[in-house]
Amino acid sequence: MKYHPKSIKNNLALTMGLFVMLTVMALGWVHYYAVRASIMDDVYKNELITDLKAHQSNLLIILEKAIETSATIADDPAFIQWFSGMNDSPEIKQIALQKLDFLHKNLGYPSVFAVSNTSNEYWCEDFRLLDVVSEDDPDDSWFFETLRHTRKSTLNFDYNNVLKQSMLFVNVIMGDTHQPIGVAGVGIDPSILIKQFEQNKPSSNTLLWLVDNKGKILLSENTEEINTSLTGLFEAYVVDSILNSLGEQIIREVHFSNEKYELATMPVGAADYKVVMIIPQSDLLEILDVIGYNTVWLTIIMLILTLIVASWLAQNISRPIVHLTQLSSQLAHSKLDVTVKEKLVNRNDEIGQLAKEFASMQKQLSLVIKHLNTANADLEKEKSQLKSINIELNTAIEKASESEKLTKAFMANISHEVRTPMNSIMGFAQLLHAELLDNNELRPFANLIVENGHHLLAILNNIIEVAKMDSGVTKPSPSNFSVNHIIEDGVKLFSYGLKSNIQLINRADSSPPETFIVSDELLVRRILNNLISNAIKYTQKGTIEVGFTKTAKEIVLFVSDTGIGIDKKDQESIFKPFWQASNSSSINEGAGLGLAISKKVVELLNGRIWLESEPGKGSVFYFSLPV
Repeated sequence: MKYHPKSIKNNLALTMGLFVMLTVMALGWVHYYAVRASIMDDVYKNELITDLKAHQSNLLIILEKAIETSATIADDPAFIQWFSGMNDSPEIKQIALQKLDFLHKNLGYPSVFAVSNTSNEYWCEDFRLLDVVSEDDPDDSWFFETLRHTRKSTLNFDYNNVLKQSMLFVNVIMGDTHQPIGVAGVGIDPSILIKQFEQNKPSSNTLLWLVDNKGKILLSENTEEINTSLTGLFEAYVVDSILNSLGEQIIREVHFSNEKYELATMPVGAADYKVVMIIPQSDLLEILDVIGYNTVWLTIIMLILTLIVASWLAQNISRPIVHLTQLSSQLAHSKLDVTVKEKLVNRNDEIGQLAKEFASMQKQLSLVIKHLNTANADLEKEKSQLKSINIELNTAIEKASESEKLTKAFMANISHEVRTPMNSIMGFAQLLHAELLDNNELRPFANLIVENGHHLLAILNNIIEVAKMDSGVTKPSPSNFSVNHIIEDGVKLFSYGLKSNIQLINRADSSPPETFIVSDELLVRRILNNLISNAIKYTQKGTIEVGFTKTAKEIVLFVSDTGIGIDKKDQESIFKPFWQASNSSSINEGAGLGLAISKKVVELLNGRIWLESEPGKGSVFYFSLPV
């Protein structure tokens, strides 16, 4: 959910509070990470290495003493004579076993032993033959591994069956390492080492291990970890770093038991063993929790103080703005007598400037509203007058519309009523003409009746057609037809009875292959025939051409003639009903409806009609149809 401050006071307080909070948090985290880096450097240089060296020294002292004691047994002449077979007399054997028992009682080792490579007899303190080792017994594998080892001394962690406890055994080869005659050594109680470590370890969660050169843990507080491999606890690169390190080494941020640890390791003397200590980062960085806690509380305190100060500052800013807002609301409700407080106007800051501008605006607004009220009254008066005029105008429009309808109906009915008797007259006139073919005196009169009857009938047909179009009766019926054919038919139709000094030419013959269009064929023929008829009517002699051109969007048909032409001033009126060219000698031969009908039909077919003409040279009429 988004929070939208409802006042300047809240907005300013929130902004300042957030700014201070973010600043304190940023400084706190910078301090946190700076202290963390400093602590970690100090830990690496001092605590980890120092502690590790101390434990390594303690362990090294114990191991060196144990190795020295084991070497005393291994180099004892009695044991060498006995185990090498040079002298196996009971006296020599007794002297050797007394040595074991003496070392056990005086040096405090839990176990002191010697094992012969010839007889495989395992002798220990108290003159006891503890065992006869065998390669087939897994528990005796330490002995044979020691013999195969190239180093003089080795370590192993094993269980002592006599004492019923696990021990860290120090083994020293007797004789030459390449031809050993046996192994001598002592057992060290690991609890002594572990107790010493527990007393001096850096934290309760710190772990200390003694590992061999294969990564096996030989000594640990946790007995379950003894004889386990490091490869099951750490990533491969960590194990390799531990085993291959020649001196002290620190590995940062090691993952162990789903936590981050710091790991330090160093070798134990010249032996193939290493002391490994790991400590959780959380134990090293406990002070950072205190720093983080203090940072949070400091942020909260600073935020509260900032909100208090910001609220006080915002109130001094928002109070005059609230006052001006209330005045604006009163002005909006037509209360023009409001005044701005004098102390706000007298201020020398931005608030004072705003108050001055507001007072000036209030005065100007009062004047404007007064003028507006006056203008409103005048407007209401004019509105009332305009309403009366509109009522009268609507009445006049209704009357005109009704008159137009009556005119159209009258024209259609009259034209129809006149055409019916005209058809009768034409029929009888044609019969009379046929009967008087041999009467040279009366035949011209009969011809005159027939010709004028045809002319009058054509005028009536045009009048009826105009009435139909005006009343919306005529509707186009689209079909697919050939433009070439309708031009050819029109030329043929008007070629009969054409004057000998007029030549009617079909230019569609020279057009590309036959062109088809979807439109109303009958209406297109009517337009074309009207244009050809007009061209013949106003051409005394010369040429009339009919053709078409085609573009991607339309087909343009044209009729050109070499007739009388049309003045520029008359070209805009040529398509009006009942209009004829004033310079025409045939002005009485028609009603002036042909071009008007053609224009209406073209527009009905979504086309257009126009002309190009020059008086005395002729005219070209064009009309287009969409493809």
